[in-house]
Amino acid sequence: MIHRRLIAGPTFILGLVWLMRQLRAFATGLGYTLSRRKGGETQVVFPELQDKPLPHQVELTQLIDKHAYAQAADRLLALQYAMTASEFLKLGIWFYATLNRFDDQNLASGGISRASLVAGLAQLKQLDL
Repeated sequence: MIHRRLIAGPTFILGLVWLMRQLRAFATGLGYTLSRRKGGETQVVFPELQDKPLPHQVELTQLIDKHAYAQAADRLLALQYAMTASEFLKLGIWFYATLNRFDDQNLASGGISRASLVAGLAQLKQLDL
């Protein structure tokens, strides 16, 4: 009898809720949280391990290292039809996430603005995959 009360008791349920919240936070921290278009549910997606760089990632990295951000953005757009849509989306997300780490002054010195980054991400979002 005591065992059944422990399992079904309020303390157990609170502990279970706490555990589920911790697991969800852990999973969200490891992956990216994306909201689904229909239903508004949350889906946790774990990124693939990147043993090798994405196609053209080295080329874009070299341009970023030279602070040629606008040139790198132009090159990214030129690559859209030179690779699969999935590869382009991954490369684009990587590119804009990389540039987003810089402050506005650094971006401006490289010929690009924060608004341009937002516009580029919006274009990626509209890709039909």
